[in-house]
Amino acid sequence: MTLALSPRSPAARRRCRRAGIASLVAAPLLAGLLLSSHIAAGRDETTLEPTAALVPDDSLDPRMLTLELDGPRWHTALAALDAAIFDHREAERGLARAHDELREIRAELAAATRADTDTRTVAAGLEAEISAARRLLEASAIARFVRSGDVESDILASPSDATKGSRRLQLSDEANDVQLDHWRALLDRAEQISAELSELGGRALELRAREGALAATIDAGETALPALERRVVDATESVRSSRRSATIPGVDIPVTALDAYLSAETRLAETEPSCGLEWWMIAGVGRVESRHGHLGGRTLSESGRASPEIIGVALDGGPNVRAIVDTDGGVLDGDPIWDRAVGPMQFIPETWSIRGRDGNGDGTADPHNIYDAAYSTGRFLCRLGEVLDAGRGLERAYFGYNTSDEYVADVSRHARRYREALEDRLP
Repeated sequence: MTLALSPRSPAARRRCRRAGIASLVAAPLLAGLLLSSHIAAGRDETTLEPTAALVPDDSLDPRMLTLELDGPRWHTALAALDAAIFDHREAERGLARAHDELREIRAELAAATRADTDTRTVAAGLEAEISAARRLLEASAIARFVRSGDVESDILASPSDATKGSRRLQLSDEANDVQLDHWRALLDRAEQISAELSELGGRALELRAREGALAATIDAGETALPALERRVVDATESVRSSRRSATIPGVDIPVTALDAYLSAETRLAETEPSCGLEWWMIAGVGRVESRHGHLGGRTLSESGRASPEIIGVALDGGPNVRAIVDTDGGVLDGDPIWDRAVGPMQFIPETWSIRGRDGNGDGTADPHNIYDAAYSTGRFLCRLGEVLDAGRGLERAYFGYNTSDEYVADVSRHARRYREALEDRLP
C-alpha cells in the first residue's frame, strides 16, 4: 500500500532506471525485415506474432521481445506492418519480374535486329543474282532470234546444214529453259525473303512496344518503391512504440514497468549477485505502491517517467500518518512544509536522497522514473533482506520496506502471482 494513499506506507523506497532509448535505424532494419522468407510469403492475423519478433528494440530487455502481447493498438500496428512488408515485397518481386522480362525482350530484340540485318544482306545478294539472270535471259533471247534466222538459211542451202541448225536451236532452247527456271527460282526466293523481312519487322515493332511498356512499368515501380519502404519503416516504428502500450496476457504489469523490473534484476545480478533478487520481487512492490506507475489513470512514458507525477499525501502527523517535516525544499514532492512519498515506488524524499540511484544510465536519479525507482527498490531490498532467495530473506526485506504484516502479505501475494504467471514465458 502506498504511503501516498495509505498511512501504512513508511519511509524508504529505492529505485533506478535502465539503459537508453533506442533510435530507429531504418535501412538495416528494413533489410532485415524484407529478407525474412516467411514475411515475404505474407500471413494472416493468426501469424502476426512472428512479425513482432522481427522488430528489435534496444531500449527493452531482450526477454521482453519474446513475450506475447495483446491490445487493439498492438494488433493494429502488427497488421499494418505485416501488410506494409507484404506490399513492399510484392512490389520488389514485380520489379524483379519486369527487369527479367525486359532483359529477355531486349535480347530477343537484338536477335531480331541481327536476323533482319543478315536477311537484308541475303536479299541484296539475291537481287544482284536476279539482275544477272535477267540480263542472261535477255542475251539468250537475242541469240536465239539470230540463230532461228540462220536455221532458215541452212534449210535453203542443204539438208545436212538444216539438220545441224535445228540441233543448235534445240540446244539453245534447252539452255534457255534452264536459265528461265533459275530466274524463277530466284524470284521465288526473293518473295520468301521479303515475307521474312516483313515478319521480322512486325516482331521488332511488337518487341519495342513491350520494351517501352515494361520500361514505363519499371519507372513507375521504382518511383513508388521509396514510399513503400517509408511505409515499412513507419509501420515498424509504430509496432515499436505500441509495444510499450500493449498489455501482457495474464498479468497487469505494463510493458515499460516489466522492462524496468527486468533491467533492475539484470543490473543487480552483476553488482550484487549474492542477493538473489529477481524481477518479480520488485514487481510486487510496484503493484502495491502505484499499480506499476498507472495509479489513478496515470501512464508511463517510453523513458519510464510517470505522468502525471505520483505524489502521496502530506506526512503531517494526521490520523495513521507519520509526521515528516520537509527534507527536500519541495523539490521532489512540491511541498515545502511536509514530505510526501513520490514516484511509482513511493519514496520519501529523504530516503531517496540516500538510496536513490540512476537506473537507466541517463545520469539522473529520478524517483518519478520507474527505471530509477525499480533499481533503487531492488538495491534497498537487498540491503534489508541480504539473501532474498533463501529462508525468510524476502519477507524481512518487504517488512523493512514497510513495517506492516498486511503490507508484506499483500506484496508477497502479488509478487508470487507474477512469478507463476511469467516464469515459463520469460527465458
